[in-house]
Order: sequence, then C-alpha cells, then structure tokens
Amino acid sequence: MIDIHSHILPGIDDGPAGMEESLKMARIAVEDGIHTIVATPHCLNGIYSNRRSDILSACAGLNRVLKEHRMPLEILPGSEARLCLEILDELEKGRLMTINDAGRYISVELPDQFIPDTVIAFINRLRGMNITPIVSHPERNPVIQNNIEVLSHIISAGALSQVTAQSLTGRFGRRALRCCTEIIERDMIHFMASDAHSTQERPPGLSAAHRKLSSLAGEETVERVFFTMPRMILDKKNH
Repeated sequence: MIDIHSHILPGIDDGPAGMEESLKMARIAVEDGIHTIVATPHCLNGIYSNRRSDILSACAGLNRVLKEHRMPLEILPGSEARLCLEILDELEKGRLMTINDAGRYISVELPDQFIPDTVIAFINRLRGMNITPIVSHPERNPVIQNNIEVLSHIISAGALSQVTAQSLTGRFGRRALRCCTEIIERDMIHFMASDAHSTQERPPGLSAAHRKLSSLAGEETVERVFFTMPRMILDKKNH
C-alpha cells in the first residue's frame, strides 16, 4: 500500500524526534504492508515552515538510512500546509513542497474553529495553477463534523479528501468515526492515509482500515482509495 500522509521525517515537526524513532515507524509500516510513504511535515501553521529544500534533504537522508538497513520502503517528499494565503506565494516561489515534488497536488489542513467563506475562491486559485488541494483528515474537523455539506462544497470546487485510517477504526472518537462513515457513504473519500506521528500514539498502519472499508463500501471503493488514486497522484509521467 501507499501512505500519502505521514509525519515520519526525524526532527522536522511534531513527528519523530530522531532517526531511531523514524526507523521504528518505518518497520511498523513495512510489516503492515506499506511500501511507499509520502512524508508530509507541517508547513505554514505558525510553528513549522519546512521549505521544499529542507524536506528534500530530510527525505534523502531517511532513504539512505532505510537502504542501509535493507528496508523495503521508499520515502517520497510532500507537506501538509495549513490553509492560508501564503500557500500561493510560497508555491509561486518554489518554496512549498507539493506531493512527490510534482507540482500537481498538495495536502492542505483546514482551520479547526471555522472555515472561511473564501476557501472556494482559494481552491479556484490553486486549480488555476494546475494544483489540486487534498484536504487532510476532514472527518476530524469540528466544522465539518457539524455540517458535512461544508466538505461537499469544497469537493465540488475541485478539492479531494483524505481520511485518516485510525478515524475509521475508532482511534479519534465517536464524532470522527461518525463523520468518517458519512464521508464514505456519500462517496466523498478519495484517499485513506495514516497521518502517523509516532510508534505508539499515532503509528503507521493502513491494513485495519483497509479491512473495515472493504466491509463498509466494497472492493471497488477500496481499490480506488488505497491503490488507484495514490498511484495517480504520485505518477509524474502523466503530469
């Protein structure tokens, strides 16, 4: 499987503090059936900046260590940017990392307390740059939990949605699970990812959610969410 959202890079955000923890996370991911991880450190959230050059360097370093340990796992560059107008300027200047550095998709985290009316216009501006935003963990957003139509409008504007695997298995509580289930029932899910941060509280892993999604939505949805869509956004040949 491909995990398109993981905080696995060492010492770069609120994920693992050092390489040893990153390696432990990598082992867990491989044992769970994951062969590719998109590293998505936080960006533009008021705490972490993590520019493109920093992420490329960190990915290269982790991949070298994984190779030394003969671990069958590839780390690809990405980021998780908090929704703000700075995204547009940082993209134009080449300082903000897109998924697999392909310049076509970017993971975006929505504000927790409110979602501005300008979000649709913002999506339109990104789409005008030929970049598609992927909304990270919408099922954990209080605004969307209270009004699922907010996500529906965002997707209608051209964004995609990425649900957290552990939300589907109950790790983030009843509200997240209920919202997650509704997103799936309304066919508004495009990706399932781990959003891993550690080996204990937020470990990598997709297989449990894979099994549950299969029982909820069927194999066609599972194939699209876990395989077809992730391969599509990572494939630079078609861009």
